Amino acid sequence: MQQKARVIYDMAMILLVMVTILTLWVEHTVNSTINLIVWIVFLIDYIIRIILADNKWQFIKKNPFLLLAVIPFDQFFQVARIVRLFYLFRIKTITKYYVTPYIKQLTYTKKMLLLLSLPALLLVETIMIWKMGNKLEFWHEAFFVVFQHLFIFVNSLESINHFPSILLLTITSIFGVIIQGLVLQWLFDKLEDIWHKRKQIFSSTKSGG
Repeated sequence: MQQKARVIYDMAMILLVMVTILTLWVEHTVNSTINLIVWIVFLIDYIIRIILADNKWQFIKKNPFLLLAVIPFDQFFQVARIVRLFYLFRIKTITKYYVTPYIKQLTYTKKMLLLLSLPALLLVETIMIWKMGNKLEFWHEAFFVVFQHLFIFVNSLESINHFPSILLLTITSIFGVIIQGLVLQWLFDKLEDIWHKRKQIFSSTKSGG
């Protein structure tokens, strides 16, 4: 029951992230209010996690970017582009924080299936967005938009004006964070493996000497 509640809670937080991403698509006065409310929710969540952590300093050291994400740096700047960069950093960091535990639970087979299915999923999404009446004349233009959203949160309002397309691209951005998490986890595992092997070789050499 507790595990189920945790999953529901994490999904709700990711949903809030999606709402924040959607605000990047539209220039509206309500956007700042939405971002403020979402930031307050994440700040409260962060504070509670620190309070409940057995080793508070260890939690902070383990999640340095999460700390930076909840600090309202965007309030100190009036330049829209700089504020947007802080929003993007916050969105990506928080998304990664809530998604990473579930990535770690995936088996190697599931991870490989996820990565191998990516090209087909991107192709299907590309065709859907291309056919949805957006300002995209060629399919490769749609693919470029999808590819952008897979790795960075961007605003493609000049070419995307169909709300279902915006939702698809928002989901793609979240999915992109998952893919990046898988790649980073694989990279860190490899580096850790190399480190342990070198350490063993060094220890063996030292013992033999």
